[in-house]
Amino acid sequence: MGLLRRGSGPAGPDDDLDLDPEAGLAAADAGPDDEEPGPLGPTGRPLHPVGAYFESAFRRFGVNFGGYLLLTVACGLPWAVAEFTLGGSGVDPQLQLLIRGTLLAFGLVVLTAAATALVAGGIRGRTGAVAAACVITAIPASLVVWNLSALALVPILPLVLFPPIIAVSGDAGGLRAVWAGVLASGRWFRRAYACVFGVVIVAVALWIGFTTIAFVITGPVGDHLRIVLTMLFLWPIAALVFRNLYGDMTGRLVINAAPRENEYRKDLARRKRERAKRNRRRIRRITGE
Repeated sequence: MGLLRRGSGPAGPDDDLDLDPEAGLAAADAGPDDEEPGPLGPTGRPLHPVGAYFESAFRRFGVNFGGYLLLTVACGLPWAVAEFTLGGSGVDPQLQLLIRGTLLAFGLVVLTAAATALVAGGIRGRTGAVAAACVITAIPASLVVWNLSALALVPILPLVLFPPIIAVSGDAGGLRAVWAGVLASGRWFRRAYACVFGVVIVAVALWIGFTTIAFVITGPVGDHLRIVLTMLFLWPIAALVFRNLYGDMTGRLVINAAPRENEYRKDLARRKRERAKRNRRRIRRITGE
């Protein structure tokens, strides 16, 4: 899937297929007569609305639907098999929870790293750092699921998803990526948990949809099937949303909020260039140059 198709350097702006270099500059230079840009991020760029992260994630997921689905199946298959088979196997219930929690956490973290690599251009030269970050992140997440439940990952979702994203982006690796994820979760608390809230809404919508479609399948098999189908679609969307958040906040990868907004920003940049040309002509007429 092209996970290793680029060099080992950190991901740059040109690696994002949604990037429009003029969009951020046009919004940053917006004058009093233009539409007010969003709040400025740490890099001085106007931030996109949280909804833009989801719009871009859905767009990417839709464009490469088969690829992301296969990637999710590869990362989540061990957990899905355990979900279906361990119930009536006679294995100790606590051991069942530990196995399920471990496979769930590792699957989600590895999928997040892989989805980020597809966007950022690869992990060549950073494989060890990415693997270490995934392992260090997944172990405590597994313990959380084991002692509580899979739903307990929701409040700590930024802590689980940021480290692999940071490691793949080349900003840190191993334990430093985990610590950077903790700092990012606190520094961008409001936006991070706005994304968590959005992911929960998507999860509820998917659950209702699959419950409606598979209503004829009842009992434990039906419950497990709905859980697996929901996760199959939810995992890549959540990974892409938080990748978009990280890219927007760091300025490394800038997304367009929507195709229509992209056209608006291009038109805004064009009008500013025309205004600058008119001002230069006026100055020449006044100065006689």
